[in-house]
Amino acid sequence: MIIQKITIGYVVQQYDTKKKCFVSQEFIGSDDRNWESGIDTPCEPPTNDDGQEPYLNFDMVQPAETHGFKIDDIVEAMPDIDDDFTEFQGTIVSIRDNGNLITVKDQDDNCFDCRPGQLSHA
Repeated sequence: MIIQKITIGYVVQQYDTKKKCFVSQEFIGSDDRNWESGIDTPCEPPTNDDGQEPYLNFDMVQPAETHGFKIDDIVEAMPDIDDDFTEFQGTIVSIRDNGNLITVKDQDDNCFDCRPGQLSHA
């Protein structure tokens, strides 16, 4: 039988006014939850072998970054304080993590992962 866990909570979304887009979101669930075996039919929660109610993390998908970069673009990369590279010009070779991580290859074929905010078009 399929039953549903309904969790009460809220979502915090961050909007970048300069980029005019949402850049992240966080789902926050409370301990207030209901189990149903059908529409409006309450039921007892299932239990694991240890007698505890099962838990599943909220699977959230972050909004795509609308930074305008694409593979093969020539960019200037600016490091943050904790980065292991200095300022350089390179070529975008991959875009991952829903657009939030961009790999840039420098003139010596070294690759560095950058966030969109660290890059500008050359």
